[in-house]
Amino acid sequence: MRANPPLAVALVVLAVVFAGFSVFYFTTKTSLLAGDAAIHYKHAIVFAVLAVLALVAANFARRGTASD
Repeated sequence: MRANPPLAVALVVLAVVFAGFSVFYFTTKTSLLAGDAAIHYKHAIVFAVLAVLALVAANFARRGTASD
């Protein structure tokens, strides 16, 4: 796999969006994507994990892998 800088940038942007949602769910009582108005810790943790995974994927997309 060759390095793909545009994909890496897109994944970093996605990670920032996920991190924003994570902070939102940790700090705000909301019913967005949920049934009741409360602080949704599970949603926040899921978005935090998605942010980390997007950053890991961006790192791989930035570097690429050596083929042979």
